[in-house]
Amino acid sequence: MPASTSARPAITEFRGNLPQLAAVIQSAWAANKEVPLLYTEPFLRSAFEYPGTDLRLAPSIYSGDDLLAFVAGFPRRFQWNGRQLNLALNTFLTAAAGTRGSGYGLALWGAFQERARAAGFEGSLNFCVEGDDMNRMAPAAARIFRLNTQSIFSIEYLVRFLRPAEDLEPAPETDIDLFLELTSALPKRVPFARIWTQEEAIWQCRDRSGTIALSACHAGRRGMLTGYIMQVATTPPANTLLIEDILWGDLEDTERKELLHRFLRIAASRGAQSASCPVLNYAPLEPFTASGFRRSKRVLHTYLTTWNGAEPEALSSVYLDVF
Repeated sequence: MPASTSARPAITEFRGNLPQLAAVIQSAWAANKEVPLLYTEPFLRSAFEYPGTDLRLAPSIYSGDDLLAFVAGFPRRFQWNGRQLNLALNTFLTAAAGTRGSGYGLALWGAFQERARAAGFEGSLNFCVEGDDMNRMAPAAARIFRLNTQSIFSIEYLVRFLRPAEDLEPAPETDIDLFLELTSALPKRVPFARIWTQEEAIWQCRDRSGTIALSACHAGRRGMLTGYIMQVATTPPANTLLIEDILWGDLEDTERKELLHRFLRIAASRGAQSASCPVLNYAPLEPFTASGFRRSKRVLHTYLTTWNGAEPEALSSVYLDVF
């Protein structure tokens, strides 16, 4: 480890105070150029209920009882050009307001990589918003810690506003087997694709905070969409639908549009005022543009760090959860 990190502050595990963490994130991220999402206590609690989550992958810095900096990691499995890869998703990197320039974020980023490697992961994955400090810091951090970190994909977004909708009948219970069947086909044609366990699929489609999962079946043709609703830190807070899995299966074009229309209406009936869809190039997006989605200015860069000899490279398409 480089000598420049020897004087870093003491790093311990997260103590589990979610209301405190939510307050620190909201205060720190309020200074971002873009309006951030609102990471509430219920949302964070749901995130930490993800299968396989280990607080040893949540290094933190405290001063007494005050949380000064935090990062969390969650297990993810991918198939990358024909081989399986176990990665730790690096997210929620935060330094409390008033600690700018302290180096806490850099110290935690490095500590996270060390802990992920010690835990047996083959690499890590993190997302950085274009224009934010972390996006400028990531390449420099990789050099400081002598890590093989590369930007592998830049994510753009399609967005639209949603009209208020009357209450609808609840969506039918999610077919987890269908979700696993549809997602298992993606690694065959996408170079970097998420692989799911049944427990992870249940969390994704049924248990996570604000989740919506809707499937369609027409004459034996099947498809599914998933996403979740969370708040944006506007005044007052607004609800937005974040679209996750676009699994058209063998649905025809009109059936895809019908599935999307119903999916958006369910979200609107649950209070969503807008919807956002990441452009990952693993699924056709014509039904979205036909439904009024338009490109936004937001760009998110995907960074892959490996330490097992694998060489990250720019990719034309990915299937992953943007978290």
